Amino acid sequence: MYKIGEISRLTGVKEGTVRFYEKCGFLEEVKRLPNGYRAFNDHHIFQVMVCDIVFDSFVNSRIRKSSMKLIESARAWDSRSFADSLSEYKTIIRTDIRRTEKAINIALDWNFDKTDDGKVYTKKQAAELVGTTPEAIRNWERNGLIPQSEAYKKRYYSGAVLERMYVIRLLLDTGYSIMAILKFLNFMDTGKKKAAGKELTDPDGWDLQSKADYYLKALNKVLKDTKKIENLALTHHLLN
Repeated sequence: MYKIGEISRLTGVKEGTVRFYEKCGFLEEVKRLPNGYRAFNDHHIFQVMVCDIVFDSFVNSRIRKSSMKLIESARAWDSRSFADSLSEYKTIIRTDIRRTEKAINIALDWNFDKTDDGKVYTKKQAAELVGTTPEAIRNWERNGLIPQSEAYKKRYYSGAVLERMYVIRLLLDTGYSIMAILKFLNFMDTGKKKAAGKELTDPDGWDLQSKADYYLKALNKVLKDTKKIENLALTHHLLN
């Protein structure tokens, strides 16, 4: 059994943060001694360290959702569930990296929205390929980022519109506002590439290239951190 100060020392996580993890339900139930002090165990050490790694890494909403499943399986201390959650977490990160690399290549080519391979995609298919949701695509339509469909008519998207969606997702993930993205797309649609580039450059000089590179680097760090989690799980005998 460990006191909270010992947990903090062993994990490198501040006592207040450990209490926060406990309050959020990220740790299995912590026993109380007759004097009221918390009595942590070895499971808690692992769970605190997993939380620390997950929350220290850059995440977007897709990866965050999967990371919470990982934390839940660590709390349950079920080796099979944890192995499945970790595998899913890695797959989602790798998929996000692949989609991001594709989006970067399309966006930085400065000639996107031109592909027409003759294929069409439903809203659900487009969402799965791009890595977003049908609701998000519907919102992009309402905001004029992609052409709107006719009322009460099922919508199909061309390869050109699909590439446009990849770019939109990348810009949103890297922190651009809907308004900035709309201006950028309008400039691109009218052939004003220089103006489009300026629209994506902030006062500190960060442009799409630099933000995209930073974002991709952060995603790769999240993937690298999964190895730390795996090694911890092996050390604590949660994985065989």
